[in-house]
Amino acid sequence: MRSRSPTLRQLLSFLLSIVVAAPLLLALPSSPAAQKTALYLDGTPADPFLAASGKPVVLIFVRTDCPISNRYAPLIQRISSEYGAKVALWLVYPSRTSSAEKIREHEHDYGYKLPALRDPQHALVTQAQVQVTPEAAVFDANHHLLYHGRIDDLYQDFGRARPAATTHELDDAIRAALSGKTPPPNAPGVGCYIADLE
Repeated sequence: MRSRSPTLRQLLSFLLSIVVAAPLLLALPSSPAAQKTALYLDGTPADPFLAASGKPVVLIFVRTDCPISNRYAPLIQRISSEYGAKVALWLVYPSRTSSAEKIREHEHDYGYKLPALRDPQHALVTQAQVQVTPEAAVFDANHHLLYHGRIDDLYQDFGRARPAATTHELDDAIRAALSGKTPPPNAPGVGCYIADLE
């Protein structure tokens, strides 16, 4: 019996140390993969959902060197003007090589007035489930993804554009987020693949 008693005490002491240490272990920072974040142009971490103050969130993914993205600049500006007071709308640049200076220059050249974020770690790309630029993602006020995909159907394929779009998925998805109605089905975009930016 005497030989077992210290072993039992040691086991109880070990179990007690685990119970005491568990909350401390939970408080440690999570893995680097879980800490992926978007960035404001000044380099500070950005959370567009926190900044939305209870509004639906619209993320439009673009890049400085994608001709199809750039062709959508006037439409993106119109959507921003129409819905800017009702939703939190952001331009998101997923390229790891696009510096803040390059993005500011791009915004100036294309007349963008809406705020921009850098997403070099693709935190928002993953959350929005987008694959190309330009594509958009619309989240409701509770941060649930309602729609992701093309802005409209202007482009059928690379080099094949209609004279004018016949469907307007982003517009419809924003209206759905504001009214609580059913959003349009997700539709893949035509543009520059984000995977190419790896």
